[in-house]
Amino acid sequence: MMFGPQKPFVDLSIAGTASGLLLGGALKEFTYRDVHHGEVDEISFKLADGSGLWRGGWGIDEGTEVSGQMGYAGLLGAKVPCGLYTVGETEAQGDGSGDVAMFHAQAAFTSKELRTTRSEAFDKMKLAAIIQKGADRHGFKVVGEILDLVFERITQDKQSDLSFWTRLAEDWGCYFSVKGDQLVFTTRESVEGAPAVRHFDLAEGDRATRYSLRKSTHKLYAKAMAKYLHPKTKKLLTAEVKDDRVPSGDTLKIDDRAETQAHAERMCKARLARANDKLGTGKITLVGDPLLLAGQVVRLGPGFGKYAGRWLVTAAQHRFNASGYTTNIDIKAI
Repeated sequence: MMFGPQKPFVDLSIAGTASGLLLGGALKEFTYRDVHHGEVDEISFKLADGSGLWRGGWGIDEGTEVSGQMGYAGLLGAKVPCGLYTVGETEAQGDGSGDVAMFHAQAAFTSKELRTTRSEAFDKMKLAAIIQKGADRHGFKVVGEILDLVFERITQDKQSDLSFWTRLAEDWGCYFSVKGDQLVFTTRESVEGAPAVRHFDLAEGDRATRYSLRKSTHKLYAKAMAKYLHPKTKKLLTAEVKDDRVPSGDTLKIDDRAETQAHAERMCKARLARANDKLGTGKITLVGDPLLLAGQVVRLGPGFGKYAGRWLVTAAQHRFNASGYTTNIDIKAI
């Protein structure tokens, strides 16, 4: 998608009130980092502070809620809401070029309660019900395709909900994130199998201005094998899965608890996929694209040679400053 020669746009609201801060004016820099799995979204912004207004604590302190939109101005400009954030860190800097105040904030819904460790046992429950129970506690709406797995028992042992949900996702082949008031928990297949939203190639006029790509099978696994002797049924549960992208390598051996054959097979597939996530990694810098976000699939064209193919955006950073608007994406091969 092309946005044409348009003016970059950021609209910030502070404590529920429009700030009136303009790019190129008091708003010197704005960065929005959108993440895909196991982390939380962040924003940071830098304000001119020659008068000392902002370092004097006027309007923005730790705990202040900030929301915003970013993209391009005008009727045809693409604008994307960044969400609601809570300021957790403030800074003041100055030199011969002037004084500035800087603010760093994380997604507001990732509250202290989400990060507080807790213990709970979940007996005879489906994975979806376990996720829903935690979501209800925090007022989240669950979004995504959740596997139809039933467990005799799963234990959250002195873990925060964020850590526990991340663990469940990685154990059972899913991705997890919190986006606003939504708890996104969905299978890797549903994300990685989605159509590509952007196509990049090494050709004149391409929006990509810089790239760095890497592929390595060092310390990766060609296959995984799971083996667990069920203490009650005395049945030996075994599973094996291969990763065709790694022609030769070690075997990932898994002896963790598995309640059923289906559990053993899914765990084996999930653990191998997670262990081999670093097979292909890269970064691309491009002209600002507000619609390019974490969790989307992009395709690299034949000009990229052996790196051509489908890649998943694991993080997207949108940065606005005096030089313009750029988007930097972290990607992994899928």
